[in-house]
Amino acid sequence: MNTPQESEFELLAAKFGRKRIDQAVKRVAALAIEVPSWGFGRGGTRFGRYPTGKEAGTAAQRIAAAGKFHKRTGKGGTVALHFPWDGTTAADIAALKRYLKKAGVRPGTINLNLFSPRDKGPLDARLRFGSLTCPVPSVRQASVAHGLECIRIMRKLGSDAIVLWLPDGTNSPGQMSMFDQADYLDESAKSVCKALRGREKMLVEYKLFEPGFYSTAIQDYARSRSLCRMLGPKAKVLVDLGHHAHGVNVEQIIAHLVREGDLGGFHFNDSYCADDDLATGSLHPHQIFRIMCTLVEGERRGFQRIDKIAFMIDQSHNIKDPLEEMVESAQNIEIAYAKALLVDWDALKQAQDKCDASRADAILNDAFLTDVRPILARAH
Repeated sequence: MNTPQESEFELLAAKFGRKRIDQAVKRVAALAIEVPSWGFGRGGTRFGRYPTGKEAGTAAQRIAAAGKFHKRTGKGGTVALHFPWDGTTAADIAALKRYLKKAGVRPGTINLNLFSPRDKGPLDARLRFGSLTCPVPSVRQASVAHGLECIRIMRKLGSDAIVLWLPDGTNSPGQMSMFDQADYLDESAKSVCKALRGREKMLVEYKLFEPGFYSTAIQDYARSRSLCRMLGPKAKVLVDLGHHAHGVNVEQIIAHLVREGDLGGFHFNDSYCADDDLATGSLHPHQIFRIMCTLVEGERRGFQRIDKIAFMIDQSHNIKDPLEEMVESAQNIEIAYAKALLVDWDALKQAQDKCDASRADAILNDAFLTDVRPILARAH
């Protein structure tokens, strides 16, 4: 006798076809989702942090938590690291290797920190005027040096990608020439990117605002894309779901990037008023579904394979337990992906060609409203 879960799975197979359901199980199981070491600590707001004492604090604790996540979900096989948050010395890097091995996970993307003032050197309080685009040459040079150091760390750990999120911006029209800002960015980014070799790559993130509230050096996907095109094939655009203005059609941006071969990866999260600190899919599950549909369609059209796109969860855990909320996000990503895999793409194309919008939307909604948890259970 079938269990209730097995019966539900068989109902899905009867409705969508065994081949499509089995393929969805395989694809969900194979979907790689990276987690960030910093995501297992307690987040905060500009007013403060409210740790309970139960969340991970040290690099060793954060990676151990990532290992627990990996064992529980099968995801998080790679862990993104952030420097100098996760270490500053050769001994720290050697210790990270041990922590990762013990936790049963591998190093993921290496993230530059161009916003935290250091105790020594040019990267002091002048970072409030910018890093790679700072008007002060010594600060720009030190920022480039940090990028090069992150590349060396990347190689020591056995990773092959760095992430550039640039906090640089201005708070007033007279603070800095936008022409200088663009020139400094191009020059500095070139100095970092040219050090990459082989399969190594740079993912370039963008953000509408914050910490600058008048201008941001890499403010939207168009600026990120133009910078990547200038840097060459080793640079790709990274899309953070919380870094857009309200009402922006993120999936249309993704379709354009996929079509042009410029999409490098995602930072998954959710947001309502601003920023990107909430659990993925906790507020806008249909948006995650639409994004996954765009990726599946792009792959079907031969533009970009999904397994070549880097998926990472990037969120701040201010209220919920960090590990539990990370599991929630991973499950929501898998659910959206499974639903996108159930779409009858041939029927959808026929409806679109006949200008039958009602039928086309019904096909998408049929997949979105389906309970795909039996697929996730099989995938795990």
